[in-house]
Amino acid sequence: MGVRFAGLSRATWGAGLSVVALVAASAIPSPASPPDRRPNVIVVVTDDQSFDTLPSDAMPWLTERLREPGWTSFPKAFASTPICCPARVTLLTGRYSFHTGVRTNLDGAALDETETLAVWLDDAGYTTALVGKYLNRYPYDRGPYVPRGWDRWYAKRNIELATTYRDFPVVDQGVPKTVLGAYATDVLAAQAAAFVRAAPTGNPFFLLFAPSAPHQPWTPAARHVGALATPAVLQRPIDVDRAPHWVRALPPIDAVQAERLAVARDLARESLLAVDEALEEIVNEVEARGQLERTIILVLTDNGFSFGEHRWVGKGCPYEACVRTPILVHVPNTIGGVDETLVSNVDVAPTIAELTGTAIPVGFATDGISLADAIRGGEQPARDGVLLTYAGDESVPGWWAVRTQRWKLITYTDGFRELYDLARDPAELRNVADDPAHIDVVARLVGLYEAPSLGPSTERR
Repeated sequence: MGVRFAGLSRATWGAGLSVVALVAASAIPSPASPPDRRPNVIVVVTDDQSFDTLPSDAMPWLTERLREPGWTSFPKAFASTPICCPARVTLLTGRYSFHTGVRTNLDGAALDETETLAVWLDDAGYTTALVGKYLNRYPYDRGPYVPRGWDRWYAKRNIELATTYRDFPVVDQGVPKTVLGAYATDVLAAQAAAFVRAAPTGNPFFLLFAPSAPHQPWTPAARHVGALATPAVLQRPIDVDRAPHWVRALPPIDAVQAERLAVARDLARESLLAVDEALEEIVNEVEARGQLERTIILVLTDNGFSFGEHRWVGKGCPYEACVRTPILVHVPNTIGGVDETLVSNVDVAPTIAELTGTAIPVGFATDGISLADAIRGGEQPARDGVLLTYAGDESVPGWWAVRTQRWKLITYTDGFRELYDLARDPAELRNVADDPAHIDVVARLVGLYEAPSLGPSTERR
């Protein structure tokens, strides 16, 4: 089990370690254990980040690091369910939302918290920490508890938009508190850096750092307002040919709304500057420990966000703006580069398990595949496409989709279909599902969806 932080302040924790050291010094000498050289793991998960900002000038430190060896970029990565709670559960379990039971933002309590990446790593001897957002509606009706597997727990609660960036509640080691005045990303960065600084050096650590940026209401730190030289440009899209009913029912984006959305997009990008600074601060602490060459870093977001594409403002849609979520990975002693393999957030847990040599419990089947070999420069994972699903809500009906390198097939619960040739139509504006020339394409994509590697065919019934 990992080191327990519960109920201890940093001062008390340090004093406790001193007492342990004195007792150990007086004990009968025993052969020294070999140093634990397993890698540390840092996972950064932002909230509702558009795929074209990862990387970008909104994250200059990270973007510059990508030029260095060891960084692998997966630009064709996707959120298997493009809303917060299901996506974060998939990240922690390596399972699709229809297997975890967490299909909407109201279902977080359904997660089996005894089978997560944090538990597997903690049981394997990692010191674990969550700093930032956990799951929507946490702590449910259970009181301010700390889920199994987490040694350090600093969970920012997301109750309303007004507390997204300031004056927000947290659960700190099981104790409810309210943080007033300070900018949320900076507070979380300080907590994450403190964890890295104080974590025991005798065993590796796992840190999940989950800031609220760039979620609505898109509030950058005061120091970053107007800091980006290149403003966002939002082109009002041409209406989709043969769009589904829910899209046709939306009002077109007019010039006034397009301008407002461009401003919102700029603010979202500016809010990422503090996340970029936070990542630099955390990595500096790792370097101060002399452990940068044994630390894995993953940067991704829970889902994308549509700023007016297909008339839609929000997430949950089956289009690239909502589902595409690049994954950036740093693994020491690898060449790195850009990998065009189709990957998904369902692959994160299996990848971390393999890179750390951590066993996934017998009987717990993940839906994802490990990307470790691809990151190390070996064979690419065998995958013809990725599976995307959404249970639906009052605005967007339920849908499932298969996304390949060239095609995307979307099927709604009422049977309506969209098919896009992304090679010729990357903006997904011409639905060719009913084109007789593409009957074989539709059949092949339906067959891919029914393949065991993508998910059960019962999901679309």
